[in-house]
Amino acid sequence: MTLDTPTTDPTVVVSAPERRRVVAGLADGTVETVADLRVRGRADEIAAELRETHLPALEEAGYIEWDREAGTIEPGPNFEEAAGHVDDLPMPDVEPSDD
Repeated sequence: MTLDTPTTDPTVVVSAPERRRVVAGLADGTVETVADLRVRGRADEIAAELRETHLPALEEAGYIEWDREAGTIEPGPNFEEAAGHVDDLPMPDVEPSDD
């Protein structure tokens, strides 16, 4: 099974780092729009991947509601199911502490 295969298994759906970032950002209140995702790397390529692959997968599973015209993202009807699995997975791009 690939990340593009439709599924409602929250562990599979939120296994992609980009999807975890969306769900975690909604959970902690730091994401309300696609622009809030602060894509890193090749911004255009990453933003296209979010729009074409990751946001549709999260929306299909009911984890987010995405208004494409306004560019807004909010928790969907199954959001809590996905949010419960995000804490169990490592977050990508975490900067090591200086401790």
